[in-house]
Amino acid sequence: MTGQRRGIGPRMDALSHGANRLAEGVMAVCLAAMTLLVGAQIAGRFVFSYSIFWSDELTRFLLIWISFLGMSVGVRRGAHPGIDSLVRALPPRPARVLLTFALLLCLLFFAIMVVYGGSLVLRTWPQRSVSLGLRMSIPYLAVPASGLLMFVHAVAIGLRGGPPVLAAGEDRVA
Repeated sequence: MTGQRRGIGPRMDALSHGANRLAEGVMAVCLAAMTLLVGAQIAGRFVFSYSIFWSDELTRFLLIWISFLGMSVGVRRGAHPGIDSLVRALPPRPARVLLTFALLLCLLFFAIMVVYGGSLVLRTWPQRSVSLGLRMSIPYLAVPASGLLMFVHAVAIGLRGGPPVLAAGEDRVA
């Protein structure tokens, strides 16, 4: 099997890639739905003197999902802002140790998002939204879902050797 990568790293990277594509697709659908809904709401209000009473609520829920999924896409792309002046000032080995520690802290945070977000989803299951009558656990599900996606992305980054260590004056281009 020459030329094929083996082990968990490539599989995790493939899972991360697929999950990221799915997240981007869901974000695109949510954004399109939001755009159409807000446009219809504006036209309804000012042209037909009719308001879609549930549009604000649905728009808010879609924005929540877009925001949380967007965070996971940012983790995958390495696009979140960070203060890396300390890492750049260190020699490569201590910089790698510091970046690994930061990645482990991120993994812990993402795991907490999954656990406590899941608990939040279960606690809000009986509650319904005012206008749509939608279970409130559906918008809250964005927390553990995005936490799980970010965890997968961070594990894939770690298995690839972690984020790149940049030298002083070198910029990362996303």
